[in-house]
Amino acid sequence: MNAFSARSETAMGHRRSAFAWRPEADTLIALATLLAFSLCYYAGTAINSLFLWLGILVFGTFVPLWTVLHRRRETLAGVGITRKLLLASLAISLVLGAGSAYQLVTLANASGADIASHLAANFLALWEPFFVFGWLYLRWERAFGWLPAIALTGLGFMVQHLGSVPAAAAAGFGAFAILFAIAFAMMRNLAVLWPLFYPVASGIGTLQAGYSMGWGDAGISAIVLVLQLVIFWWIAKRAKSLPAA
Repeated sequence: MNAFSARSETAMGHRRSAFAWRPEADTLIALATLLAFSLCYYAGTAINSLFLWLGILVFGTFVPLWTVLHRRRETLAGVGITRKLLLASLAISLVLGAGSAYQLVTLANASGADIASHLAANFLALWEPFFVFGWLYLRWERAFGWLPAIALTGLGFMVQHLGSVPAAAAAGFGAFAILFAIAFAMMRNLAVLWPLFYPVASGIGTLQAGYSMGWGDAGISAIVLVLQLVIFWWIAKRAKSLPAA
C-alpha cells in the first residue's frame, strides 16, 4: 500500500487519513510546547543560551516523552523511535544525505566554516528532529491528518525561529521542514532523518542562514544530548513501572 494512501494503519492507534479532526489533550500540549520552546529559542539567542538548553530539555524532551510514555502509556514508536521500516528508513536517509553532501562541502568552503565541527554539531542535535517530527508532526497527524501535519510542521518550524533569525531565513527553515516532513510522513521513523540525512541538511540550512558552528557548539550539543538520553532513560523506566491500564 502506498505510504500516502488516503487511509492506512498507524502505530498510534488510529487509521491514517489525509485529513482528520480528532484533536485531543496532547494536541494542546504539543501546541503549548511549540510556543514555549519558541520563546526559549528566542531568549536563548537574545539573552542567554541557557534559555535554549532549558527549552530543549523541558519542552523539547521531558514534556513530549512524559506525555507519550507516561500519560498515554504508548511506546517510543509514538515519537518515531521504532524498528518498523528501520532498514528502509536508513537507506533513504543515506541516499538523501550523500546526495546533499556536495552542497554542504561547497557552502562550507565558500564561507570558511570548519566542516568537521559544523557537521558534528548538527549531528549531535538529535533534539531538533525528535521535537519537530517525532513529537510535533505525529501530534498534528493524529489530530488533523498527514497532509495538514506536513504544512503545520513547516509553519511551526518557521515560528520556532522567528525573532532569532531574519524573517527570510525563518521562512527558508520552514520550507526545509516541509521537505523533511514529507520524508518522515512516508516512513514515520526518525531514522529516515537522523543520523544520516538531517545533520547534512541542517548543516546546509544553517550555513545558508549565515551560521557556522565550531567545536564549542559541538561540545555543548554533546552535553545536551547526554542529558536528553538521561531523560529518555528515566521516563522510560518510570513508564514501565506503571500498572497496566
